[in-house]
Amino acid sequence: MDLSHIETPAGIEVRAFKKYATVRMAFYYRKERCRENFSNRSWPDNKPSSISKFEAAIKRDVAAAHQLLSRVRHEISTDKFDYAEFFPDSPNANKYSVEDRSLRTVEDFLKKFLVRSEKRVRPVTHKNYKKIIDNQLIPDFGYLPVTDLTPGLVRDWVFEKSHTCKRKTISNILSPFKQAMDDALMDRAITENPVRLVNLDSIITIESRQSEFQVDPFTEEEIDILLEHMNDQVKNLFQFAFYTGMRTSELIALKWEKIDFVNSEILVDQAMVEGQIDRLKTAEKGVSSRKILMLDPAHEALQRQKAHTFLEGDFVFHHPLKARHWMNDSEVRKFAWHPAIKRSGLRYRNPYQTRHTYAHMLIKDNENPWWIANQMGHTGIEMLNRHYGGWLEQSAERYVPKSRFSGGQPLSAAQ
Repeated sequence: MDLSHIETPAGIEVRAFKKYATVRMAFYYRKERCRENFSNRSWPDNKPSSISKFEAAIKRDVAAAHQLLSRVRHEISTDKFDYAEFFPDSPNANKYSVEDRSLRTVEDFLKKFLVRSEKRVRPVTHKNYKKIIDNQLIPDFGYLPVTDLTPGLVRDWVFEKSHTCKRKTISNILSPFKQAMDDALMDRAITENPVRLVNLDSIITIESRQSEFQVDPFTEEEIDILLEHMNDQVKNLFQFAFYTGMRTSELIALKWEKIDFVNSEILVDQAMVEGQIDRLKTAEKGVSSRKILMLDPAHEALQRQKAHTFLEGDFVFHHPLKARHWMNDSEVRKFAWHPAIKRSGLRYRNPYQTRHTYAHMLIKDNENPWWIANQMGHTGIEMLNRHYGGWLEQSAERYVPKSRFSGGQPLSAAQ
């Protein structure tokens, strides 16, 4: 009897033998393909009514087997699968005994990492980790037994993501993934971390490698034009930003007590994240504070700002219409930055370019790269080379060294 016309869902098949027909299911467990018979039915006689009843019974078996297979897959994904409970007469029941099972899912380690990270990272970082894990990693990888996660699966996923996400976004997603799989490695659930074996730059598309925030500094003329289209406190805020290189979160968290007018220094040791005072972004890398030399334009901006907030003795920069400190960088962009850029007629750039502009001015003036890195809160000059390598090379070409053998004169003059 031909049963090929009976439709079967994925993982279910109907097999015809000499004396009977079998409905069988197939699934993966512990990296192995398992097959188990659901039903065996002897062939009917050749009466049309018997054949019709037989086919109807096979179809019911197929539907029931599919339901059972769904339960099996769910139990496997939640690390609760007991082979002997589902298939007590199968030879695999002993092979995959519960006592020998040490399998856990990717989701288990992601959730375990999330609990631990809450006490280890900044609140905003933990919030981002949770969003990534809940919305990206668990839906795409959580069901997998951790031993089934391979570099190839991660590689293919990264490549697909690179069609719609920038490199930085993908890197941010992989960060908690790597750390959670480090836990799995430490617990000896796996022998190597498959996420760390993936080379991001060898996989992602060219479009993804192009940063959304290219280094694009303002010229001094553009700074003047932009500041002319800003009023009072907004002007003070961004003049100060251009000439200190501080991040927006650091600017809006700055308090008057951190300003040393005598020594022209600014202590930067906190940031404003979603309305809450937090550690610096670089604190996790060992840079919990830094002192910035106050240049004249930054000093001028503070002198003007004194009229607005100095007597309150708390935050330096306030939202002009709400008589309170700024809550986050998004509020600064929408209320202060976007309207001013639009009024000025300048090509749009994001507020982070104030920091790039500051670095560009210092490099153009041939300041010491290590000093520049210190002013910007970097642990060394690696970040300067990564973002501003071309400028550093140009600065080196313009630099005329002085020799102690030539009375402090440039070498060209001594010759």
